[in-house]
Amino acid sequence: MPVMRKETMKLWAIHNKNDDTNDFKLSEGRVDHSKSDYYNDKHGVTPGVKEAYHRLWSLIKVPDGQIIWCCTREKDFVKTSTPKIKWTLDVPECSIITYIDYIVWNRILDIRVPLPTSYKRDIKAKAGANPNDGPKRYALEKKLEKEFWENKPPVEELWEKLLIDKAGDCSNALIKHPIPTNWIIKSEPFQYNRQ
Repeated sequence: MPVMRKETMKLWAIHNKNDDTNDFKLSEGRVDHSKSDYYNDKHGVTPGVKEAYHRLWSLIKVPDGQIIWCCTREKDFVKTSTPKIKWTLDVPECSIITYIDYIVWNRILDIRVPLPTSYKRDIKAKAGANPNDGPKRYALEKKLEKEFWENKPPVEELWEKLLIDKAGDCSNALIKHPIPTNWIIKSEPFQYNRQ
């Protein structure tokens, strides 16, 4: 009888580091959304985020929000000056609830983030590829990128595009919390220093 191979995927997650006794645990407890500055829009920059999360949880059939939001590429972490814990995970692919197009998620919430290659490719194609006119082409790319964020499709259309079938250069993975400890490869302090 052939041995079934268990396919896994490396994922990364970051969470706030509160203090040595109260760090968020991936393998036990519950996700406490009341401690999330982002979910609670503590800084007043993301109105509607709480409602969007609840709609997402309903959409993926995890109504209590007990999920871990993971990057599918290590380099995709949000810039932060707040000390955090970075987790490296090895997750069975069958345990990934869904993939999210994080550009679509940010468009739903009106948050501008750097565009990944797949989105920039279309903008560069529209701007043209004349190597002799670099400054004009660059200015047009910036204009088209601004229009991309400002002229978004209706929100309902964005919700229809949010869930994607596979990991790519603009994807995040959602997994159920808590996870088995053997999925955790390592945890380490993480801080992106803005300079």
